[in-house]
This record gives sequence, C-alpha cells and structure tokens, in this order.
Amino acid sequence: MKYTFVFIIFILFFSCKNEKKSSQSLISNEVQLSEDFIVIDQNYKQALKIASKKDKLIFIDFYTTWCAPCKKLDKLIFQNDSIKNILKRDFILLKYNAENDTIFHLSKKHHISSYPTGLILNNEGFVLNRKYGFAGSNFKTLSKSVLDFKNESIVLNNQNKVIKGYSNDIDATKYPKFYVDFVNRTNTKLNPADLNEYWVTHKNKFSEEYFSTLTYFGGQTSKEIAYTVLNNKEKYINLFGETDVKKLMFSIAFGRFDEAILEKNNEKFIEAEAYVKKALNKESAKNIIDSAKKDLLKSQNKWSELLDIYIELKKERKFSNGYANHFSWEVYLKCEDKEVIQHCLKWMKEVTDEEPQYDYLDTYALLLHKSGNIKDTKRVAQIAIKAGKKEGRKTTKLENLIKKL
Repeated sequence: MKYTFVFIIFILFFSCKNEKKSSQSLISNEVQLSEDFIVIDQNYKQALKIASKKDKLIFIDFYTTWCAPCKKLDKLIFQNDSIKNILKRDFILLKYNAENDTIFHLSKKHHISSYPTGLILNNEGFVLNRKYGFAGSNFKTLSKSVLDFKNESIVLNNQNKVIKGYSNDIDATKYPKFYVDFVNRTNTKLNPADLNEYWVTHKNKFSEEYFSTLTYFGGQTSKEIAYTVLNNKEKYINLFGETDVKKLMFSIAFGRFDEAILEKNNEKFIEAEAYVKKALNKESAKNIIDSAKKDLLKSQNKWSELLDIYIELKKERKFSNGYANHFSWEVYLKCEDKEVIQHCLKWMKEVTDEEPQYDYLDTYALLLHKSGNIKDTKRVAQIAIKAGKKEGRKTTKLENLIKKL
C-alpha cells in the first residue's frame, strides 16, 4: 500500500552544455566547467577537495536514471544559464546516481530512498540542509523552489548550523548487511524480522547508522519500535533535524496503517490513528487518517460507505475532476455495486462534458461498458479515441473494445 504525501516525492538538478577539460590536479574528466560553475559526476572525494579549496558548499543531486522528475528539473532548471550563474557563486554541484553507491556510500549515509533528493554540505562535509523534492511544474515555480532552498542553506552555513547527528566521515561497515545489500541493489528481499531485530538489539539508538536504517525502512517498524521512536522524537529532532524526523514519522505512520489495511483490521486501524495523532501535527494527521480510511474501506469492499465520503467532499467543493476520475477508475477495476457505478457514471458525464480529455473519456467509456450500456459505450469510446489521437495517446484498448462490441 502506498500513499502520496507532500513530504515525500522529490527532486534536483543539473548538467552543463559547455564542457572543458583541465590538467589541474583537482579537476579531472569527471568535472565539468561552465563559466566557472563546477559540476562533478559521482566522485564525492573530489567534490570535497574542490569545495574545500574554493570555499564552496556542495549541492548534491541524488538522482536515478529512470526518474522522470529528476530529468525534468535537470532540463528546466539546471541546464539554465541564469540558474548556473546564480549557483556558481556559492556552490559546486555533485551529480550522484543514488543506485550506484558501492564506492562512496552517500546513499547509505544519507538514507536516500526517494528521488530526486537535494542535500547541501559545507566544505568540510557536514550536512547543512536537505530537501525531498522541489515543488513546481515549470521554470518559474521550480526555480523558486531551488533558489529558496539555496538561500536557506547559505543562511544556515553563515550561522554554522550543521545537523549535528551526522558526522562528516563515511564508514559503510557501520551499517547492517541487509541495509547495505538493499541500497546496493544486491539483495532487495527484506525480512521484517531482521530489521526489527537490528532495531531492538543495536546498542546506540541515536547513532546515524541506526537512524538511517529507521528512516529508510520506517514503514517496516514493529509497534514496539514505532513507540520507542515516538517517545524519543524530540531527541531525534535535536540530532537529525525536523525534516528527516518528520519523514521518519510519516513513514512509520503509513506502516501502521498499511498493516491494518492489509489485514482489514479495524482495531489495528484505531491503534494507527492514535499513533498518528501523537506523532504528527493536527493537519497532517487528519490528511493521513482520511486517506487511510478510504483505503481501509476499499480493502473491506465497502464501496457504498466510500461513496458517501466522496459525495460529502463534492458538496464541500473538495472533489476535483481528477479526483472523480481516479475514484471512478477504481470503481471500474474493483467495484460491483451497481448504485456506486451509476453514481460514478453521472460524475464522469459531468467531468467529460467540462473537460473532454482522453484520460477522463477512457474511464467513462470503460465504466459504461461495465454497467452494460453498450450503445453509450460505443459513442463515448469513439469520442475518446478521437481525443486520444489528438493528444498523441495510445488508444488500442478502446479500439479493440469497439471491435468486440
């Protein structure tokens, strides 16, 4: 079970068009220069040497080769000359493939599990700031997000405010084998019992290696470990900062709900609610509980109760066309309640009348077919195919459906 929440889903960064090669001792083929903006590919030790020599901060872009948001931000922001000219005053950029971590172990040390993640280090390698993703879908909004993070990090550096729980050295031998193997992608099969045994038996519950494994696998914690973390929340914040601890608390909260939903267990759900209310602020707790409650009802096949929730959201104008489409699609896939299906058909007619785009028309056509309305299925499917062709979408599924009809 996965939840989307504003905290987790993340981004950075950058590439240079003008590439120069130098014979200077600190600059190799892994370093790119664009008007003095230094970009280093993967080599952390080299980045640290150059940052120290030039008195710069290190802006680490944790990315993966398959991460679409990483590529988008790279193209829109970090290939932009105006952004590079701003960043070069105070930063060098280390582009770090988070799934290629066998040499420098930065992904392990900084528990990188979502992409992109931005990390700012001072020129001694201590952590100043972290950001899980950059909000925005265009140059204006993305650049604001990146530059706000940049400005905040400079202020922290000027005040010498490092996140004190993280050292500036890296020793991969301190981390448990299951964690090293998972981050290295040499063994991604996890045994929750192994994780919780480590968390119970590890002597120093406030070491960075302990905290990193907790943050990376927070959703796998037992009830005992979850409450141990909660009871020591303020100490963890003092050591590792509010950003990382909040992410950890979110992960644990989702894990508590996941267990209840998987087992369709109302008692465990109530326990998870109680935990979330203690772990997070009122607004965050409400958002997570409301979302989890919907997933519990789906798991219990209580679509009528779920429909009542969405009807109220619609009355409160908290039910967008995208929301209606998402729910209607789930109804198409999983629900056999005729009353719920008819209600969704009514919504999807309203949605497609207002926004006749392919995704919405596709849902509407398939839901009509599920309801047994063959005549309207053909009509809406033809409209959907026309819209899909115009949008450059694949329409094979609907074309095959029409042939069968």
